[in-house]
Amino acid sequence: MDSVMRKADELDRLVGELVNLDEQRVCIGTKLVDLEHYFRKAGYPELSRRALDAFMTRYLGRVLELADGMRE
Repeated sequence: MDSVMRKADELDRLVGELVNLDEQRVCIGTKLVDLEHYFRKAGYPELSRRALDAFMTRYLGRVLELADGMRE
């Protein structure tokens, strides 16, 4: 029974870590969008494109990859 309780505690810890990572990921995505908007309005298309590319490939791409995995 002790091993079951340890595993249950491990599960709780991992779920907490996932929640924290998810919150960090959302904050990073928001910052990337804000930077893209700022650079575009400031007239720096190359920096705007870098922020958008990072958002699309790293942030949104991973979200879509996870969603595809959930459908399988």
